[in-house]
Amino acid sequence: MVGDLFSNRMMRALPGTYALILLSSQDGEVDIGKLGALQTEPGYYIYIGSAFGPGGLQARVAHHRTKARRPHWHIDYLRPLLHLTEIWYTYDPVHREHQWAQTISATREAIVPLAGFGSSDCPCKAHLFFRNSKPSIKTFRRKMCAIAENHGKILLG
Repeated sequence: MVGDLFSNRMMRALPGTYALILLSSQDGEVDIGKLGALQTEPGYYIYIGSAFGPGGLQARVAHHRTKARRPHWHIDYLRPLLHLTEIWYTYDPVHREHQWAQTISATREAIVPLAGFGSSDCPCKAHLFFRNSKPSIKTFRRKMCAIAENHGKILLG
């Protein structure tokens, strides 16, 4: 469980890119503000984000680990329904969010459950993906190293 194994003290307040690996154990529906309703189903959701503002990864991930009282980002609407199981992150100073989203979306099993989710400020179709099975950080690392020269180390939290 992330709450037991992961501590924000381990993460530094540096800029970077992250992926939240979230588990849904049941069907549900949640309103995602202006995007509309998202139908959830049992399986894994992968949310890709970046943190280049004050507090960097430490602050952003701390926000995502809790369930926001007043949703700010799309993921804040979805978090109450899902269990955070893993966090993948890199302190790479290069904005890698789009590369990460493209890499996840290119996998056979990944589907986009709601177009525009998490990507309202970029040309990506979405930054949220669904899979029936848990994604592998080992496979993801291998794919990112193959397409992104000089990519920073991808850590597991």
